[in-house]
Amino acid sequence: MLAAGKYSVSATINVPSGVVLRGAGSDAATGTTIVSTKGGPVLSIGTTQDGICYNGGFDASAQPTLTQDAAKETATLSVSSSAGFASGDIALLDQADDSEVTEGDCTSVFKRKANYGVSERVEVSAVSGNTITLTTPLHWTFKASQTATLSKVSAAPTKWAGIESLLAQGGRPGGYPGQNAGGIDVSNAAYSWVKDVQVDGTTSGMPIRLAGTYRCVVRDSHFHNSSSYGFDQDNYGIVLACGAADNLVENNIARFMNKPILFNNSGGGNVVGYNYADNSWACDGNNDDGWQELNIDCHCAFPHMELMEGNWAPHMGATETHGNAGYLTYFRNYASSQWSPSKPSQAGSAIIWSQPFAPQYANVGALEFDGTTLKMTVIGNVLGSTSNASLGLPADLGTTGTGQGSPAATSNSYAGGGTIPIFLVNQSMTPWTSMWLTGNFDTVNQKTMWNASALTANLPASTQQLPPSLYYADKPAWWPANTPWPWVGPDLAKKVGSQPAQQRSAAFDYYAGGDPSCTLNCGSYCCSVASACDL
Repeated sequence: MLAAGKYSVSATINVPSGVVLRGAGSDAATGTTIVSTKGGPVLSIGTTQDGICYNGGFDASAQPTLTQDAAKETATLSVSSSAGFASGDIALLDQADDSEVTEGDCTSVFKRKANYGVSERVEVSAVSGNTITLTTPLHWTFKASQTATLSKVSAAPTKWAGIESLLAQGGRPGGYPGQNAGGIDVSNAAYSWVKDVQVDGTTSGMPIRLAGTYRCVVRDSHFHNSSSYGFDQDNYGIVLACGAADNLVENNIARFMNKPILFNNSGGGNVVGYNYADNSWACDGNNDDGWQELNIDCHCAFPHMELMEGNWAPHMGATETHGNAGYLTYFRNYASSQWSPSKPSQAGSAIIWSQPFAPQYANVGALEFDGTTLKMTVIGNVLGSTSNASLGLPADLGTTGTGQGSPAATSNSYAGGGTIPIFLVNQSMTPWTSMWLTGNFDTVNQKTMWNASALTANLPASTQQLPPSLYYADKPAWWPANTPWPWVGPDLAKKVGSQPAQQRSAAFDYYAGGDPSCTLNCGSYCCSVASACDL
């Protein structure tokens, strides 16, 4: 255990299997601070970085194809050869794209093989002949006709490692986008965790990334600000990448970066629950910060079978710039379409870090699903913002408007005239026609909209009783005793209550920490603390 104080390191501290690096707390004034004086991650669990995403990260002698389809929710694989596999191995199961997958500009990025967008990290529990049994069931059906392949990782994975109760400062990303996180890089790891950690604006790149991980946890942490904001700056917050599967991201704060939470070619079974994600950074063609980026988003096909529950995230969804996503579930989240002020008591304080306050007017919405995304499930959420106090929502923040331009050029469901839209989705395309949409309260209709899409139009009234959670049977032990749970939903008298992560953020002074102002350069789509934006 590291005592309270500040420690400088000239190289990344890697935490090996079976070891926990624990400080005295993540508060800058009273806890443990580790400052990197050299480029690269401050801390890591696993050392493969993005190498675990590509074919070079796998054992060429242990990459059999499936001889039979492996159905979703089953845990048995029939393979051409089980040679080289043993209980406890971590592997990647992937397959060639079918018509549901659209790669965008990510054909080979973060993938073992080009155009193999659907993937999932798995653990081997037993081997018998050419039958391999997995520890947990599959989240997708992998087909022999699509050359489904099981690839064993070549380096031994890090297991049962942890980082707790400290502040990481000064880290930098790699020499190219996606190489590594600047704060904490977790790669080729299983059963490992990051808890009560803070990464602040002295670090650039991703504060934390889980690349090729299995059953890891990131919780109770605070990731905010950056030394360099903007596109091509790796300025993403909490990232699940390279087939990462069955991980839990819970009760964290992620604010003031380009994409606070991001699925990047993720592998399914991940839960992003009860986080506060806000204030996505953007710089648009009008040379200002009026464009609204998503707080929880997807990159690089094909994030699938992921659950977002209980989050406070003003603008969620799945964009298609870098490939599509599908089969994601959004349950009991609050998406207001409004960024919160950086100073809660000051309505005109910055909503985009260190920039003069101005209401956002472009791409404003609560949920956004681009043209090739498909088969999303949206149930039990509270959507939109309002000045009508009787609706049981927080007060309108006044941080969005349409005065300087119209909303995005798509059909906007639940919107009309000058109303801020709830959905940014083209109603003639697959995102809308394949959506399971019911039981969401929105501020345009000012009521709960049951049976709201073609696929839910005929659901019986018996489906209109929502469970408190899709992954908790009862109120979780970590939830504050005097705070109602569930905290958000259309079936509650007070539709938006108190969320612990958001409350912690509201009490934090972002102007007193290591979060310096940046210089806006919209021509380069960046805002830098240093002389220029540079990885």
